[in-house]
Amino acid sequence: MRKEEGFMSTSIVKGAPGHYRIGSDVLEEIPVLLEELSVDRIQVIAGKKSWQAAKPYLPYVLVEQVEPNIIFIEGHTTLEKAETIANQLHQHSVDAVIGIGGGTALDITKAAAVKADVKSILIPTIAATCAAWTPLSVFYDSDGAFTHYTDFPLATTLVLVEPAIIAHAPIEYLRAGIGDTLAKFYEADALIESFFPNEEAPVPVKVSQFSAGICRDVLLKDGKAALDAARTKQVTPAFIRVIEAIIITGGMVGGFGDKAGRIAGAHSLHNGLTEAIEAKNFLHGELVAYGILGQLAFENKEDELLRLLDFYDQWQLPSSLQGIGIDVTNTELVEKIIQKAILPQESIHFMNKEVTAESLAGALQQVEKYNQAYYTEKRGEKTS
Repeated sequence: MRKEEGFMSTSIVKGAPGHYRIGSDVLEEIPVLLEELSVDRIQVIAGKKSWQAAKPYLPYVLVEQVEPNIIFIEGHTTLEKAETIANQLHQHSVDAVIGIGGGTALDITKAAAVKADVKSILIPTIAATCAAWTPLSVFYDSDGAFTHYTDFPLATTLVLVEPAIIAHAPIEYLRAGIGDTLAKFYEADALIESFFPNEEAPVPVKVSQFSAGICRDVLLKDGKAALDAARTKQVTPAFIRVIEAIIITGGMVGGFGDKAGRIAGAHSLHNGLTEAIEAKNFLHGELVAYGILGQLAFENKEDELLRLLDFYDQWQLPSSLQGIGIDVTNTELVEKIIQKAILPQESIHFMNKEVTAESLAGALQQVEKYNQAYYTEKRGEKTS
């Protein structure tokens, strides 16, 4: 994948869904909102656990209407699933599809809605990614290995967030959301540096960059407090700020920046890690979090890498291959990870630095070195 000459000369902005709402009991407004959108026939797509989590907050009349025919999602986001559901939407003359769940259910909902040319309404039950906001879906094969992502021509029609549902979700999803959203800043920073080395960025890209800064600043300031709130299933101001940073500003980075606000080295490293069986025990955002450190080491930004280790320790995010359960002496596995991370189509090549297997391997070795030194010092502080 090469940086395209002048491809940012025309700005493409898909900054937000058509309508966004967050608040206690916001889901009670669905019947009125559907009427405003002239929607008569709806289809719900959900994860089984997500449906049970959202059901108590939904209007009884809606639950009664949709529950017998819910399409429940299992496994990974695949093209086959999205196409099968899109065909079902066509066959039943559906006006709108309501997606309820995490990234898998929401990405399948978006893809099926676009293919079927119907409205999409998304209700996130976790804050692990900005999937509820962004007009794209990330696809995997049936074994969970990343294949590609598809950028859609239209944004989601409506996004509704009931914070209490997310507060009651397993805490690891919020932790993963923090990791995935923190990457927005570091990846956008690398992309803007690469795409606009000698010129001022266009205004939409500046909005993207500003949004990326909000992501980083909110997470570093409120991340620990939000995780503490999630442990006690409380909706606090810090919790709200963090889930909105994940969902809104995380989505705005790519929505306004287009390719200058999408993905770079951190996500390529995530994709490489999907080659490892050990990584399947970790969520997308947790692997991306490690990818940030790998990208920073690759960019020779040692000070920023070391700064983040304190936050990773507080948030309990993986900061080394060893922390993901990968044996760093297993050179064959590490080589497979690196080779997948640097495939020609990978976004790491958008960065303003030539990447080779050797240079990336050196960066990952640096991450292990810094991580080991950090925790050696930390253990020394505890015993002194």
